[in-house]
Amino acid sequence: MNKAGYIKQLKSLIKKYHPDMHNDNCCESVYNEITVKLVNKLNELKSKENSQINFKEKDYEYYKTGVKYYKNIHPNHFYKRNQDTTFETKPYEELVSILNNIYLSFNLSEHYFNLVINEYPQSPYTEDAKEKIKLLQKLHKSYENITLEENKIINSTDFMKEMELKMM
Repeated sequence: MNKAGYIKQLKSLIKKYHPDMHNDNCCESVYNEITVKLVNKLNELKSKENSQINFKEKDYEYYKTGVKYYKNIHPNHFYKRNQDTTFETKPYEELVSILNNIYLSFNLSEHYFNLVINEYPQSPYTEDAKEKIKLLQKLHKSYENITLEENKIINSTDFMKEMELKMM
């Protein structure tokens, strides 16, 4: 029986055996017993539904978390933009912190995308997760060439070409 059927049955039995409808003590005990059993059954059905929903959405949660870390990898964190469309590197201490966060984001995003791929191969997010891992590998090679030079100013067009990025 489904949830709606149990609710309908619960309401009809509550009306039938409600202590206000009868002066019999036996009816009150039957009413209490029925109510407890049906409420327990409804709670069981509800928890079963919730566990199925959570299981189905777990792949999306992994994917979403991977994307969150993936967004932290963008190289724009290293530079502050000047008004003349050039970029100037941030101070060295800040660059080291940014680079550590980016490498951490590489590992975490790859981890979550791999969880989607390995645990949920039929997920609609699996193919995109595979593509993002390929991009991560390509970006990782680009980051290996970055040096933390102070006060380096570069042209934004040259930067885009150097990092093999395309404007969208």
